[in-house]
Amino acid sequence: MGKDYYQILGINRTATDEEIKKAYKRMALKYHPDKNDHPEAADQFKEIVVAFEILSDKEKRQLYDQYGEEGLKNGFGQTTFAEPSADMLPFICAVGGTVLFAFAAFKTFQYFTKKPNADRKNDDSE
Repeated sequence: MGKDYYQILGINRTATDEEIKKAYKRMALKYHPDKNDHPEAADQFKEIVVAFEILSDKEKRQLYDQYGEEGLKNGFGQTTFAEPSADMLPFICAVGGTVLFAFAAFKTFQYFTKKPNADRKNDDSE
């Protein structure tokens, strides 16, 4: 199960932007590595920063509320072609194969339909 960013900041799911900022400041002061000597304070502070970044951004918060932490990692709701998913592989192969076949067919057509070069002399006379 993913992390509960609301629990990390100690707020409800219905928290307003102002409540999120206040909770972030409170938790950041409590767990900042310069103010807290505990060995796990730095890791806890990093989680607090990530939670604030997610919950303070309306689009990321909406994705998180709908799909959870996995939704943020997988980019649910976002259209991107930078990383094709596994179900796109057959489509990409089919398109690539079709383009490759069309190119090969075109080159074969060019080869068999080219006109003989008139500048070359026929050396069969010897």
